[in-house]
Formats: sequence, C-alpha cells, structure tokens
Amino acid sequence: MNFLTTHNSAFQVIAVFVIFVVGYLALFVSVMICLLLAHFILESARLARAHLASLPLETAQISSLARK
Repeated sequence: MNFLTTHNSAFQVIAVFVIFVVGYLALFVSVMICLLLAHFILESARLARAHLASLPLETAQISSLARK
C-alpha cells in the first residue's frame, strides 16, 4: 500500500496521458467515419445522377418536374 501512496502522482500523469491518447484516437476515428460517410453520399449522388442522365428524355423531364 505504501508503494501506491508514494507513486500516486506518477500514476495520475500516466492516467491523464492514456485518457488524452484514447480521446485523440476516438476523435480521429469519428472524423474518418464522417469522411467515409460523406464520400459514400457523394458516390451515391453521382450514381443517381448518371442513372437519371441515362433515362429517356420523357422520364427525365417528368422527374425534373417532380422536383419543382
């Protein structure tokens, strides 16, 4: 028990450092997930636009009128 009381400040510094690193990694992972979601949304919009462009003109005009 004496060991814990004499090295209490060192354990606190180590704990703060570990919490900082884990928090930074969590922030990094959440930013990467947001970037991946943005990329997938962009790609799905490109696919939808390409599909809409490949439709016959009458169908494209009907869908553009529906957006207004």
